This record gives sequence, structure tokens and C-alpha cells, in this order.
Amino acid sequence: MGQIYSATSSLFSSWSEKSFAVVHEETTASVHPPDLASFTPSTYPLATPRRALCRTKRSGSTSPDHAREPPTKRLRRDCQYLNFPFLNDDFTIDFVQKSKVMFIMKGLPGSGKTFIGEVIQEVYKDTCVCSADHYFMQDGVYEFDREKLKEAHEYCQQQAASAAEQSIHVIVIDNTNLKHWEMKFYLNLARTHLYIPVVVEPQTTWAVHPAELAVKNIHNIPEEILSDKIKAYQPVLPIYYGWFLNEVDSEEICSIGWSWFQKALGVQDFVEHFSQAFQADSNEDLHSFFAQDIVADRRRVLHATSKFTARGKSMGANEYINSPVVKQSLGKGFRLCVVGFVITTRTIGARLKLTKEQLELWSSDDHEDPPVTLLNSGVLKKHQFSHSNSDRSKEKFRFSKYKNTSVCLPSVTEREIFCDEDRFYPTSGKGSRAHLTLACAPGIKPVTTGFDLILAVRCEQRMRKGENQKAETYVIDGGILMNYGEGIWVVYPNSEMLVSSLFSAFV
Repeated sequence: MGQIYSATSSLFSSWSEKSFAVVHEETTASVHPPDLASFTPSTYPLATPRRALCRTKRSGSTSPDHAREPPTKRLRRDCQYLNFPFLNDDFTIDFVQKSKVMFIMKGLPGSGKTFIGEVIQEVYKDTCVCSADHYFMQDGVYEFDREKLKEAHEYCQQQAASAAEQSIHVIVIDNTNLKHWEMKFYLNLARTHLYIPVVVEPQTTWAVHPAELAVKNIHNIPEEILSDKIKAYQPVLPIYYGWFLNEVDSEEICSIGWSWFQKALGVQDFVEHFSQAFQADSNEDLHSFFAQDIVADRRRVLHATSKFTARGKSMGANEYINSPVVKQSLGKGFRLCVVGFVITTRTIGARLKLTKEQLELWSSDDHEDPPVTLLNSGVLKKHQFSHSNSDRSKEKFRFSKYKNTSVCLPSVTEREIFCDEDRFYPTSGKGSRAHLTLACAPGIKPVTTGFDLILAVRCEQRMRKGENQKAETYVIDGGILMNYGEGIWVVYPNSEMLVSSLFSAFV
């Protein structure tokens, strides 16, 4: 589950020593090193050695219940280097406040990472800032020992793991993270605990200028060493970009999609088609087939991919990664619109209708031809879905809303769809492939959902032109079910759903 932020940094443009001292005035007790005997050896390599900032750590262990209240503050500073949506956009701030987000700082000493983290802590009540620097604080005084860098980074990792286990709403990782492997522990931690990670890169005008960094950083790191660090700096190259839901909304959308599948089982033609494809003997077999993926304790964060970049290797990836609109939108909240569901013997997917602003971030091929192997994968053998758990095979597979007692809050709302000529053609052209994958058949990859949606849109367009006379229409509770043939079934609800999301990237 997986995500990346490249935006402007924080630090006042003048960056005077006087203003810096005021900003970092001590507010809480200092951090003492824990008993090293209690450490669990890290399974990940430690981050790049660096000297810690000579400042105290603010406590970030506020109760998660505070997230149910409005944010304490909105950013009021007039600073050109704090132009982040998660600091100045109300919709984004409200989403982060109701979700679980991990901000992973990335940049050289003196570029402004720590100040961004402190401002995040001002905006969000329930925040924990984790840094290897904190290990070296003794009664408010920085006491650096290069021989203890390993312990310092293990301490930071344990602080982050503890915060994630407590479901602190916002976690800030304030380390340099110059190379990808240095972030690996925190990215995996975010995926395990269903946090949306956002990598934040300060973009102060001096962020990559060693001479200025040597003056501005308070680590006393010389220009020569900073030059070496700049050469070793690895840019963030995500696997894909997209809109990410929090875990509660993810469960809710899955629950709604599952309910439509159950309603479709009330249509005899639907049952016959899927029974033949799955070689299933009963509705219980059909239930258990998709239930293995959509229900069986699969805690996850749903996402809608806007661009598959393959770490910069896919066509147009570098242009997308460096696009100003992408950089400005990372870490920004968006409201997605779910207009229907596509059900095949391969996948169950929620289709999205993107806004004009969202379409500016969309860069997937909406007309890509599905691979031949996909078109031939609709018939599956009975032994491909398991009945090894007899209790599970008899289960009715009903969702228990928010069964994971998450600290996240739901945002899903409904609004009526007015019946007009476009009801059965809600999307076409650019953005028509946008979707959320809810479930896949055994052995089917999630990317298949997008291809199934492409096929559904093609069926709709042929129907619109009067080229498809074989489509069948069925009225079900709350909407219309269409069978276009070719194994494509599409649900057109009477209401569309709005759900909040955060634009980020999977790294």
C-alpha cells in the first residue's frame, strides 16, 4: 500500500539566526536515550550518518481522540517556502486530520526539513516527530557521538514503530533520507499500518547549493562534505502515482462493491454466467470466490492510479514526475466520485468520474488494448478457489463496518444521479480508465481491473452507436445492472458516491 512529495520547503526567506532561534525555542522536556538493551536489531540498513540539530524534541504522543476535533491551527505564516497543500489547504488538512499520514522528510542538512516538521506539528494536534537527532539530546543540550549513530537510527525507527502501533494520525520522519534504501523501513512501516506516505523534499533556493547549506545548517557540516552528499542524492522515483483513500473509506467502498455483487446474484442470468465460468455448484461457491480477496481480513488502503511510472522507466515517466502540476498536487486532498461498478469473472472495480483538476493529473492510456492472455482468462477451474476452510465456505461474508476500529474517520457521502441520456455512458475518453480495484479472482493481477473497465467503456460506446443489440438490462435494488456480453457486467447506481483521498505516490 502503499507514495511522494516534492514541493516547496519551509524556512523563512531571510533565515536570520535571530528568527531561527525564536522558532526553535524549547517547549517541552528533552529526550533521553533509552536502554539500548531493549532495542530489537533493525532488519534494515541505517540512514546516512549526520549530526543532529541542537534542539529539543516536542512530544507528539497526543491522544488519537483529538483527531475527532477540528485542527487546532491553520497555517498563518507568510512564507514562500511553506507552500504545501497539507499546511494551507483546508480540505487537505481536514482529510489528514481524519486519516493516517506519514510525512517522510528528504533533503540535506540546512535545507529546511526540521522546520517543516515543526509546522506540521503546529497544524495537527495528533503528531509524532521522529528523528535520529533526538537520541543525542541530553537535558536540552546536543551531545553528538558518531559511534552511536547506529543506535540513534534504531531509536528513531522504534519511535516511529511505536507511533504507528498507537495509530498516531500524523507521523513525521525527520532524517535526511538521501537514498531510497534509507526510507525503506519507514515506507514498509507505513504500508503495514495503513498510513499514506508522503515524501517531502524542501525546495528552498539553497537546497542543493553546498556553500549556502554550509552557512545555514547548524550541524557545522563543511561545504566539501555537503558537496559529496549532493552527488550521492537519489531523486524520488515512484512506481506509480495516484489518489489514496484512508483505511475506513477503503473498507466502506469495498463493502458497497460487495453489496452490489450480492444484489447481482439475485439475477438468474448473472448466476448462470458466473457459475459456468467458475464451475461453481452453488451461490455459496460464488460468494467464497471473490470473498477470499474482498472480505477475508484484507485490511488495505485503496488507490486509483493516475500514472504508472515504473521508477522512471515507463514512457513519459520523467516528464510526469517533473511536471509542475504533479509536484504542486502531491500531498493534496481530492474528492473522488464513484459512478458505478464493473464486475467480471476476473475483477470487481469501482469506476471513477474525474474532475477537470483531477484530469490534469491523469496520464494513463484509456484506449490501451487488453493483452490476449487477459481476454482468455475469464473461465477458471473450480480448484482455483479454495474451500479448505469449511467455516469460511459457509460464511455469509457480510462486512462489519469499521471492524478494525480504526482511528480514521469516514467521508463517503451519496448524491442522487438525475436520470438522463448520459446515465449509461458516465465516462469516456480521457480518464475513463480511472478506478479502484476492490477484488481480483485468484491469480489475477489488480492491473486487470483497468482493462476490464476499458472493455466496459467500449461496450457502452458501441451501445450508444446502436452497434450492440445483445445487451440485457436488469432492474436491481438501487440501480440498473447491464450485461453487455463478453463477460462484462456493469452496475449503474441511482446515486453516485463522493469519497476523500490524498494524492501521493507509491515508492
